[in-house]
Amino acid sequence: MKPGGIVALILVLAAGYFLRGWFQNYIVSRSSGKGPACLQLLGNTTTEDEGRTYIIGSIKNSCDYSFSMVTVLFKLDRRNGVELPDAVAYAYSRDVKPGETRRFKSALPVSKNTTFRFDGMNAY
Repeated sequence: MKPGGIVALILVLAAGYFLRGWFQNYIVSRSSGKGPACLQLLGNTTTEDEGRTYIIGSIKNSCDYSFSMVTVLFKLDRRNGVELPDAVAYAYSRDVKPGETRRFKSALPVSKNTTFRFDGMNAY
């Protein structure tokens, strides 16, 4: 084999090794279901809409890439020491672009007197 061919082969293998690592990290970070640190919850509260109470708020995408789906998760607190499984509420945003701030509203209404806490975000 010629010296130029060996150098070319080494360059192709090195590029393949680099791209494999980058691609693997990219896929894992985008498909893990966990929102990255650059996806932030800016605030949340409740509002009434047509006699029903919903959790509303906003998120900001400070990442360099967009997300086709962002799910904001909340845990609802139980009252009176009732032993039941955790209640949850979800809010969804689609097609969140880089640098965009997006408002959200829970998919289903919650009790008017409920207390809740932010539980995380999933992003794909």
